[in-house]
Amino acid sequence: MTMKKRVLIWSGFIVLLAIIVLVMVQMVNMDSGALEETIQQESLRTEIPDLLQPRPDDRMKGNPDAAVVVVKYSDFQCPACRFYASFDDQLSTELEDDVLFIYRHFPLRSFPFARLAAQYAEAAGEQGKFWEMHDLIYINQQYWSQGGAEDVFRQFAEMLELDLDQLREDLAHPVLNDRIQSDYESGVELGVNAVPTLFINGNQVRNPNSLDAYRNLINSYLD
Repeated sequence: MTMKKRVLIWSGFIVLLAIIVLVMVQMVNMDSGALEETIQQESLRTEIPDLLQPRPDDRMKGNPDAAVVVVKYSDFQCPACRFYASFDDQLSTELEDDVLFIYRHFPLRSFPFARLAAQYAEAAGEQGKFWEMHDLIYINQQYWSQGGAEDVFRQFAEMLELDLDQLREDLAHPVLNDRIQSDYESGVELGVNAVPTLFINGNQVRNPNSLDAYRNLINSYLD
């Protein structure tokens, strides 16, 4: 065997060895990442459950004594949130005795009318119409998200036959904004950085990609 062939063989062996080492390092990193994610999930369940307990001022629907509690941090102007709102409506009807759904505000700065929408929903809630306003805002998201949002929200208030004088007073009251900010801050403390973010019985879960997947996910907590 010539010297040149020996060099080529050894060079190929070294390259192969380097590839094997690189793959092993990547596998270790992947395992470490999975372990870190597991530790974070365990930390979520054991260190901060109080933040995910139902609060007196939460906007809730379903059975207060349900075995499953779904807490959702959401933004009224977020298109993905609109997608999941329709899921919640259907599942809250199907599973009304088994699940408590809690809506918490997490208005993002990237959506300029999100906080205003939250304010109108909360003001409607002061007159017992939070969920009705919630549904109108999401269903008609495309009509107000480009501008003229406040005019549209006032029209919704009229459609819901709200007391408009009381609505104006509630919109100006700091307690309403404090409630929205309290939701937002609790989300930040929980590590929420995107919307929607779902927690089921204290566990942050990946967003299901369909109604059936969402239903199956909830049912897994009922089994």
